[in-house]
Amino acid sequence: MSTSCPVVILGAGLAGLSAARHLPPGGATVIEREAEVGGLARSHVEDGFTFDCTGHLLHLRDPAVQGLVERLLPEAFARHERRALIFSKGVLTAYPFQANLHGLPVDVVKECLSGFVESQLRRERDGEPDVDRLSFRDWAILTFGEGIARHFMIPYNSKLWRTDLEEIECGWVSWSIPRPTLREVLDGAFGRTVRGMGYNPTFLYPKRGGIRALPEALARGLEEVRLGRDVVSVDAVARTVRLSDGSTLAWEALVSTIPLDRLLAITTGLPADLPGAATRLRAVRVLNISLGVDRASIAPAHWIYFPEPEYSFYRVGFPTSLGDSLAPRGCASLYVERSLLRDEPFDEAEVVDRAVDDLRRAGLLWRGDRVVYRKVTVLDPAYVIYDRFRARQLPAIHRALRDAGIHSVGRFGAWEYSSMESAIKAGMEVASSLRDAAGGGTTRRREAR
Repeated sequence: MSTSCPVVILGAGLAGLSAARHLPPGGATVIEREAEVGGLARSHVEDGFTFDCTGHLLHLRDPAVQGLVERLLPEAFARHERRALIFSKGVLTAYPFQANLHGLPVDVVKECLSGFVESQLRRERDGEPDVDRLSFRDWAILTFGEGIARHFMIPYNSKLWRTDLEEIECGWVSWSIPRPTLREVLDGAFGRTVRGMGYNPTFLYPKRGGIRALPEALARGLEEVRLGRDVVSVDAVARTVRLSDGSTLAWEALVSTIPLDRLLAITTGLPADLPGAATRLRAVRVLNISLGVDRASIAPAHWIYFPEPEYSFYRVGFPTSLGDSLAPRGCASLYVERSLLRDEPFDEAEVVDRAVDDLRRAGLLWRGDRVVYRKVTVLDPAYVIYDRFRARQLPAIHRALRDAGIHSVGRFGAWEYSSMESAIKAGMEVASSLRDAAGGGTTRRREAR
């Protein structure tokens, strides 16, 4: 069976739902392979615990996105001041590492301070380095000095990206990694906690129900969202999409929020070199281990970073620090994030047992704690690797797709490292572009209800 639609949207995550919501009513059909909307911003409820796919916190700066969220979910969010810590050298220090050195061993503090001062003097002498030419490893050393790079930036990012940091470029660092002044570094080294740095010093989180409240609100009132249907193939010449249920959709414009590598692999009618490019777009998976414990409080933080290689995970988060309703009475919850390459095998039982052992060694779980809930979720892809192939080829890939009437947007459609707000904004922008291209710049938008 074949039907026609002005706009077909692949993926009912935040970007896809936002795009559908900002197109004229009835103008889009959304296809989602899962049985529910949300993409990575889903939540699951089981045995009294509510877990998101992994840590999902909302940071709003764009007035249009902020207004949309307020209209969709008035008074549904609580605002939190970030409580993030770092566990290294056997102690907990405040985030970010580079601005809160106090409490680390004295020789580590001295090495970090002297390296940071040297990096400042070098930049004053030679000017700011050309970021486009630097690897992430070189950028970290030139920006923060040898000490901070060696004790945090390099080991943490090596655990996260699972890639030689000489192969990673710096296109993602400008908004995500705080750069303190010398005064702030000195203040943090001598005992004054430096707060408010980075893109997320405060954030919003639903008062109850988990982050799924956001995509569910975006989906409310949309007329054509087809769940449980996977995309089998895309024909860029015939402008059709074939689905796993055997149906075919003809489109005038296609908005894809599915991973870009998969889109290229299943699409015919594109320039001959694009399907091959799909195999060279790299990303890591994240094993998200959700744990419930029969103790009411685990840690005085929203999350803790673990840069050192002896711990299997790079970050541990604590949902119940956001609200008691996310776990049964007398229990606490935590999620453990471990990064793997996409073809790297793992044994689920071993992964969970290792994580629990590491949590005990770090002192987060006590000898008498009983783990009453455990679940492993695989996010694939989870983080795009910003290697040099991506930097060279991504603009041409997107141009070729747009020439074929395909708009690949969102975190994985754009193949980028971005926030929930960015995904919602990307949906708004592609909808605006499609309305304008159709001569509908003044067409009434679907109002947020």
